[in-house]
Amino acid sequence: MNVFLLGLRVTDSAMVEDGKVNVIAESLPSSNKKISTKVQLIQKEDHYVGKLLKDLDEKQEVLAIGPTKATPDGVIQMQPMLVVTPENFSDILAINTFMACGGLGPKSEESEVGDSTVTNRSIAWQAPDDKETNWFKLTAWNQHSKQLSELPNGTPTIAVGRVSTSEKGEKQYLNYAVDQILYLPKGTKSAPKKAADPEKGQVAAAAIGSINFSL
Repeated sequence: MNVFLLGLRVTDSAMVEDGKVNVIAESLPSSNKKISTKVQLIQKEDHYVGKLLKDLDEKQEVLAIGPTKATPDGVIQMQPMLVVTPENFSDILAINTFMACGGLGPKSEESEVGDSTVTNRSIAWQAPDDKETNWFKLTAWNQHSKQLSELPNGTPTIAVGRVSTSEKGEKQYLNYAVDQILYLPKGTKSAPKKAADPEKGQVAAAAIGSINFSL
């Protein structure tokens, strides 16, 4: 999942077609020597952000955050999760994104909820110099649910989504709802059969050894 945070200047007024709002903008160059990049913002007309896009004026400067893809002619297309202007600057405080990285725990069967399917499965991360293992229980729906339920234990994984809290009785639980999942190939060392064990709070280093986030 490619999520960009871009400072933009609107170059054309919004157009609405097939229920979607389309706004053309350009990235703000970091210096006079830089060339601006053309950015196309696309969002559903009835979406909160889509309504904001329709109100943007030509030459207005905004901050846009969202998943992107590049077109063959060098244009960045973004489906913005958030568009921030001076008038709604406090909206930037509503950003809710987590990224959990590590090896998948034991398999979990899919469940049916109405017309949808859902899988709850743990992912574990253990720093090389830390004996403590951190566990996150991911919740994935439909397409991501099937993928999450079928992968073997220890598969190196990056999950991106939203975090929330729910209550059951007197207890509170953190929920990690998955929006995107990236599965990485394992390293040259194969993970043991039991790569992750939530009951013991451990994950085998071979399960996540191929993930490198060094900058």
